[in-house]
Amino acid sequence: MRVLCCLDDTNIEQITHALTTLLHNDTQAVGLLYVTDQGPLEEMERLRIRHLRPHELRGPRREQMQQAEQVASQDILNEGQRFIPGSELLSRKGRPEREIVNCAVEWNADLIVICPRTPGGSALPPGPRSVGHVARFVLDHAPCPVLLVRPMTRNQVPR
Repeated sequence: MRVLCCLDDTNIEQITHALTTLLHNDTQAVGLLYVTDQGPLEEMERLRIRHLRPHELRGPRREQMQQAEQVASQDILNEGQRFIPGSELLSRKGRPEREIVNCAVEWNADLIVICPRTPGGSALPPGPRSVGHVARFVLDHAPCPVLLVRPMTRNQVPR
């Protein structure tokens, strides 16, 4: 079994707990994927165009941003590997929801493990808006089963 785990900067402990609970010796590979979201950069470029400025950041500022993204990506993957030794580190740039699905196809994943990140990072109780847009897209378009890992809560469901 090939398990693709989707990391953000907050969920490695939840994913590790799920993996240790579920996985057996038949697991061939665990891949840790982190996607650097290019959406905010695209939004900044749209705003720059609206204000009649050059549409791309140039020179040192763009380099600084790319280096910061690279360092953050590597830190998150290294932390993941510390929790799950022997895992394969995968890094992508683009829209996270699409990159996760495409990576699952290319990597031949048998299972995708993802957390239901919500806007602002707040934990919402289960319900219609409890899954962020990335997790929703992956659930709808994944080429294999998806394990949605939620944080532990002991709250009752509202009536």
